[in-house]
Amino acid sequence: MKTRLAIASILFSTIPTAFLITQSQPANAACGMVDGVWNHELAMTPGCVAENWATAERLRIENQAAEAAKRIQDQKDVDARAKENAEKDYIANGSRPCSLYPASITPACQAENMQVQTERQATEKAAMEQKVIDAEKENTEKNYIANGSRPCTLYPASITPECVAENLVDAAKKNAAMAAKQVQDQIDVEARALKQAKDDYIRNGSRPCSIYPASITPECAADNLKFEEIKKVEIMALAAAREVSSKSLITTKDENGSLLVVSSIPKGVDLLSTKVRLLNSKGKVVDTGVVRYEASGKPYFVFDNFTAKGNYKIELSIPKKKAATIAIRL
Repeated sequence: MKTRLAIASILFSTIPTAFLITQSQPANAACGMVDGVWNHELAMTPGCVAENWATAERLRIENQAAEAAKRIQDQKDVDARAKENAEKDYIANGSRPCSLYPASITPACQAENMQVQTERQATEKAAMEQKVIDAEKENTEKNYIANGSRPCTLYPASITPECVAENLVDAAKKNAAMAAKQVQDQIDVEARALKQAKDDYIRNGSRPCSIYPASITPECAADNLKFEEIKKVEIMALAAAREVSSKSLITTKDENGSLLVVSSIPKGVDLLSTKVRLLNSKGKVVDTGVVRYEASGKPYFVFDNFTAKGNYKIELSIPKKKAATIAIRL
């Protein structure tokens, strides 16, 4: 009995794991499974061992058959792709029987294939040569148009005495136009540099001491230092005002008593040319101001002679138009 059980145990260990499943797959349930629980004693009975062995053998045969069928289908797919590629090559080679093996290695087909290859190479060479010709023609047409569509730019007319003279005159005109353009370009560069210098001069308070070489004289060095100290005080006052207000319109005073105003600039105002005036509620000018700039480039207005509180307007002149105003309350 012990020997039989040992043999049954060995046979059971050879059963495919796919066969030992739960009740959810009753078709392949192994003998020995009871309500989803494995009963070892039941499985070791001669009847269960025989049943399980037969089932395992059936599954093995089915798996082998499935694998054999897959190999056959894979080979069919390979053959089909090879046939499809062969048909494509056959068509690409002019649907010629001599392009197919074994006919392709016969002496007659070898001669035919050689002739076809020679003709194909000749066709490709002709196509490349035509492409070069077309490109040269296109470039010639472009050059002809670029040269004023003049017949004298084309060979052989270009080498006749009349055309040589005409081409010399045309070249001289082009050289003169190029020289004039270079002169105008230089004038434009200098004009932009002059405008930039003027703008920088205005941004620095229109002070002569801001311009080199005056800026490095002892007198101007002292003046520039004083100017920077004044701006430093103003910037500190603006920074303190921004800590208590996030509005776009800020009015404050610095420790020197100057009124500082930060505001959005009305449309049409050129800060580099505008004149700044402070008007009271009756429209009377009570002070003239200047535009200065923070390190970020943001402008602000400075009034040094302002004293009283009330409603005011900052007047900004606009050439040939009515002045723009900014209302403030102090």
